[in-house]
Amino acid sequence: YTHAPLQVTTDCTIDYPTLPFQMTDGYWSPHTSSIEFCEQNYLHHNAIVELHNVWSSLAGISLFGFVGMTYGNATTEIRYFLAYLTLFLIGVGSAGLHGTMHWVFQSSDELPMIYLVVLMNFMIAEHGSPMGKPKYPRLPAYLSSLMVVNTLIYYTFQQFYFVFLATYITLLCHEVYMVYTLVFKKGVGGKVTRNLNFCSLFVYLAASVFWMIDMFYCDKFSFSHGMTFHIIWHFGAGFGAYLGIVSMENCRCVALGKPCELRYIFGIIPYMKLIATSKLE
Repeated sequence: YTHAPLQVTTDCTIDYPTLPFQMTDGYWSPHTSSIEFCEQNYLHHNAIVELHNVWSSLAGISLFGFVGMTYGNATTEIRYFLAYLTLFLIGVGSAGLHGTMHWVFQSSDELPMIYLVVLMNFMIAEHGSPMGKPKYPRLPAYLSSLMVVNTLIYYTFQQFYFVFLATYITLLCHEVYMVYTLVFKKGVGGKVTRNLNFCSLFVYLAASVFWMIDMFYCDKFSFSHGMTFHIIWHFGAGFGAYLGIVSMENCRCVALGKPCELRYIFGIIPYMKLIATSKLE
């Protein structure tokens, strides 16, 4: 099969009009999502559009959310559980999108991505507030309203993929700016928070490069059994987002004066653990 590069249609959707897999019919045909990806459709099963992008969504995104819900949240605050849960749901939504190329599952992938970035902005803003005494009491209401507005805008312009990209990137840039100001410029959270954030940004940006290669240079790269660079994007984006949440957990522990330490699963997946008081005596 010969792959053609990504093209933008007149209605601002993203398409691969000359690719053979666009003409491959399967259980979910015709597809209603506003975007197609490089992996050949229905290569392995008539009911699964992109098998490799399905399993990599679950293993590369949802798994990190599950690890966070299981081992993380050292401060036992709802904000961190919601962040890990949202990360888990992003992976499920992404698997649904790649498995069906249906607009409903596309929204279940992209909207939680926006919600997670909004949650991250909230965690950064409230990193130093005393437990149960928020610095900005009305902020949850404002951010909830923002998510409602974003959801309405999303469904109004869902066929325009660049509207989602613009919204997500804008919120993400604001988060990165707040992280830079708080962690790197002011040094809040100490060395551990700084290192976690650096790794988070590096992994996420590196994965973004593979996303762009997969989207814009689909004809240049191909792997065995239909795998594409989008798999690397899933694992990098999932791990990068996970590290970002863990870094905010550590920053929060430092601000609250809670004795926490960084532990690892398989030596590579970090999580925050509250140290028992007896161990400190």
